[in-house]
Amino acid sequence: MKNLLQRFVLLIALFILSSSFSYSQVGWWKFDNPNNLTAAEAGYGSDLVLTGTVSAVVGPTEANGAVRVPVGSYFKCNHGLTPTGGGLKVNTYTLLIDFKISAAMWHNFIQTDSLPGGSDGDFFIKPTGEMGTSGAGYSTFTATVDTWYRLAITIENGVQNKSYINGQLIKDWSAYDIDTRYALFPWIYFFADDDGDDGEIDVAEIAMWDHALSASEVLAFGSVGGILPVELSSFNAVQLKGSVVLNWETASEKNNSGFTIERKSEIENWKSLGFVPGYGTSTEKHNYSYTDQSIGSGKYSYRLKQMDHNGTFEYSQVIEVLLTPSEFKMYNNYPNPFNPSTVIAYDLPADAFVTLKVYNTTGEQVAELVNEYQVSGKYNKSFNTSSVSSSLPSGIYFAELRANEKVQRIKMLLLK
Repeated sequence: MKNLLQRFVLLIALFILSSSFSYSQVGWWKFDNPNNLTAAEAGYGSDLVLTGTVSAVVGPTEANGAVRVPVGSYFKCNHGLTPTGGGLKVNTYTLLIDFKISAAMWHNFIQTDSLPGGSDGDFFIKPTGEMGTSGAGYSTFTATVDTWYRLAITIENGVQNKSYINGQLIKDWSAYDIDTRYALFPWIYFFADDDGDDGEIDVAEIAMWDHALSASEVLAFGSVGGILPVELSSFNAVQLKGSVVLNWETASEKNNSGFTIERKSEIENWKSLGFVPGYGTSTEKHNYSYTDQSIGSGKYSYRLKQMDHNGTFEYSQVIEVLLTPSEFKMYNNYPNPFNPSTVIAYDLPADAFVTLKVYNTTGEQVAELVNEYQVSGKYNKSFNTSSVSSSLPSGIYFAELRANEKVQRIKMLLLK
């Protein structure tokens, strides 16, 4: 399941419904388009402004793009946030950055004042791998080269500032005063380097929120690529009195909106039957059931279309059900009247020796369509007068079906 950050945003949206505050994602840059490495995702902020040069590289997986920011290059983000915290600047926000370094040296993530001539930066990796600043202190966690990490920085000046790697807290520090360090002008710089000693960095995603996310909300991000899809542990079907009961179980769920149930028959392509809501995000087992009622006999295929809250989806395995008839039944032929051919359908609830014959109004047999042992199921047999006799006159004919000492007849009309 793709669009990991968008999944999280929608997960947070569910959380908002039971909370007294509200916030939103205001920026999202994914770097999947090598022809445009500054573009924002639609609806999430404005394009980044590049100083210097960058290049497209492979991200955490071959399916994910990334951008390589060399020494001396950086992005400016005009975030559009309004001042918060009672000051003249933005004092409350969250940043998320998926990154990888290739050398053990200084690296800078953000700078919140002006360029050039501002501070050297506001969040670093030291050559020994610790993360933070000299003023706020450095983490005991150490980043290693050639490893992808998901960094989250939550800023709430006047309250508390924190940093996380792969959803785990690595450093919290007493917040600076309102409108001091980490407070934002109408912009923020990513990977800016005022003194020229910081190394290049690969970046797969950047996201920004107008609120300091909680520890549990950051944890929901997981690591890079760490948001798990719905884990389906079982999916089966049971035939019950002309209906099919589908049962499935999930071992865990992430951002699960629910399941669309789809069915295909021998004569009909995939169609949607209904929708069963999911449990959103959960690490507990959940059991689901859906009944496809009052369907005819035959072979049917079923699958689940698992839907995320952001609209992405994936299909389950396909399971097949052979629904046997519940009674011996012969259907009216179609078309009727007919010329020169028509189809006769019938159901066998049990295995039997079957004969299907056609008679005229005088009782004379004009065709034998079936004379064999058949297993239970649904059958269709064509009666083509051209293959019997081109001299058959227009008129009424009778089709007679016999199986296990049971007999049924239908009346057919041939019109030439």
